[in-house]
Amino acid sequence: MNKEAGNKKSSLLKKIGIGIGAIVVLAVVVAGVYWFQMPSETRNMVTFWAFAGEEYDSYIEYQVIERNEEELQPSGMEFVAGQSEATDNNINIGTANEMVKNNTSSMLKKGRVQTIGVDDYTGWQVLADEGAAEGTYPYGPSPLSYYTAGEATNLHTQITMAAELQGIELDYIAVEVLNDFRWNDMMAEDGTGHLDLSTINIIIEGDATEEEIEGIKEIALNAWAVGQALVNETEVITHLEANGDDWDVYNAKPGTSKSDESYDGELKVSSVTEEPRMPEYLELAIEKEDQSVVSMMASMSNMEFQIYAISESVEDNDRPYFKKVTLSTPSGETWELYSDEFLGENDIALAPTSLEYFTLGTSLCLTSQTTLVSAMMGLDYSDYRVEHLFEYRQEDVNSIEMNASLDLVNTYIFIDADESDETLEAFFDKSLALCFAGEGLVNKTEIELSTYLNGDKLN
Repeated sequence: MNKEAGNKKSSLLKKIGIGIGAIVVLAVVVAGVYWFQMPSETRNMVTFWAFAGEEYDSYIEYQVIERNEEELQPSGMEFVAGQSEATDNNINIGTANEMVKNNTSSMLKKGRVQTIGVDDYTGWQVLADEGAAEGTYPYGPSPLSYYTAGEATNLHTQITMAAELQGIELDYIAVEVLNDFRWNDMMAEDGTGHLDLSTINIIIEGDATEEEIEGIKEIALNAWAVGQALVNETEVITHLEANGDDWDVYNAKPGTSKSDESYDGELKVSSVTEEPRMPEYLELAIEKEDQSVVSMMASMSNMEFQIYAISESVEDNDRPYFKKVTLSTPSGETWELYSDEFLGENDIALAPTSLEYFTLGTSLCLTSQTTLVSAMMGLDYSDYRVEHLFEYRQEDVNSIEMNASLDLVNTYIFIDADESDETLEAFFDKSLALCFAGEGLVNKTEIELSTYLNGDKLN
């Protein structure tokens, strides 16, 4: 009797096993059919995001922000200083960016930036990253976080300078910036990235009248180089350098960072805030819930997101343009960085300047797009790099007639790849088209600006 019952039980278990096996096989077949029905670009992107990168025996340890050890040595162009005259203060800023190989982040990159022609000044190096595993921070702010920080701090600088020129003492100045970014059919051949709207809040406390604040604002907006670059169409000259001998100085290396905190001497120049800090007057969109990798890919083509920055004075009497800036990231945390400006020909800023942050953010954004597009297209490449030279112009500096612009942007993408010229040209064009930051310069960007005086919104 027991033997008969045991045989029945064994037979039942076999049937259950066969049934489960059939379900597993069916699931694998369905998943396989679904997988190969996806466009190749989508399959490539799922693979890119879902699997960890190669591990290395050793990693170079970087700070999130630190000074360059030496001046930049670009391959694509000569980094020449801007021409300075009695009424002009032309500023040329260069960048050189490369990917950082790290098995836990496929989007980790290193950007170098330098204002050209300043004696004994080598500029700064930063880490930028997008995305992080749950419960961890990325290795640095995103490229568009640096970009938005530069926009906010540059306007803050001009407001401070305009108040000084008018002889008006203000108790407190802050600038909030919220940028709305969007991909339009990112996976498609003609996909594009966009900066749809930049919302600006100028926040002032003090005894100034509304008329005096409007006068300060008018001077500051004319001298706001970043703002003028966004509201006007900027000339951008682009270059693709394929399979050349351009890798001796800059090339991708294994790297990491031990901490979100960076120090320049005793000054902490980067850190993650204990809790995400929200802007006081900006209205943020409701965040979407986390999604699976596959569903994320489906929505990624038309992804919309916001980045904000809050610039505040450090209140250092010796450094009137020394600012603390809080910036958001796509991964949810907020970072606290610092920005400073040159006070004279022999002065060295305590932190990256506002225009350096904006230039670097633009350049790093394009570096991100080269990463994504190369993954999407499944390119057979060994290395790539992005270099920029931004030519800013500031006229009638230190006068109420100050005005500024971004006159020209030179862009170089370098790639070493075993691909046809036609494929590399498609990679080049799509990388440029998807760059949110670059699109904000090439086309006119809408800006909505509000001013608050002692908590009240001015008309």
